[in-house]
Amino acid sequence: MTDENYYWVKKGQHTTRIGLTKEGQDALGNVKYVELPDVDSDIKKGESSGEIEAQKAVVELESPVTGKIVKVNDKLNDNPELLNGTEKDAWFFEVNN
Repeated sequence: MTDENYYWVKKGQHTTRIGLTKEGQDALGNVKYVELPDVDSDIKKGESSGEIEAQKAVVELESPVTGKIVKVNDKLNDNPELLNGTEKDAWFFEVNN
């Protein structure tokens, strides 16, 4: 999923959080499974950092940023449907700034 409108990027003081926008949610439909990157792994902008399986498509999670993964949304392992909710809950991972 390469459309930059499908991801939001929120830069904080120490980390940057990446999530799924409402547009992305609408394009995918109900999310059924998410494969997230490992903590401490390095990612580069545009590279695959996981996978999203949803009602309408199975897509690569292409990172909109470069950095080291410092936190992942572990709640998605048991509740991938959180990506169908508010943007506050619909986040994948955080990288260091």
